[in-house]
Amino acid sequence: MERKILKGEVIFQTVVSLLFFLPVAINYYQKAQGSDFFIALFYVGVSNLVGFLLRVSLSKSRFHRYYFYGVILFFIALYFTAVLMSDSRIDFVVNFMGIGGVLFNIYYLMYGFYNVRTMQQSKAGK
Repeated sequence: MERKILKGEVIFQTVVSLLFFLPVAINYYQKAQGSDFFIALFYVGVSNLVGFLLRVSLSKSRFHRYYFYGVILFFIALYFTAVLMSDSRIDFVVNFMGIGGVLFNIYYLMYGFYNVRTMQQSKAGK
């Protein structure tokens, strides 16, 4: 049962990521608002947070710890980058935030698929 819930969560996270990031990627070369990307990043981040809480409650994996500490370190680095470069290089801070958010989303999706696959293999081995 846990495997089915996690599989549904991974599929849902993939659909949410594609649903929000695909229009932003398609409209990249058009002169649309730059805030569209960060709006999409916010919704994907909230979805990842809810999914992460579900994953932690259903399965045990060392990747949960890596994701959690990675996100904490990312926000600490983002804070210090913003403090140090707030006057001169705000574009660097914004790019750092966007790239980091997308990379964490990719990692989140990859370790979700990996967890489902290992649960499926362990179930087949029993």
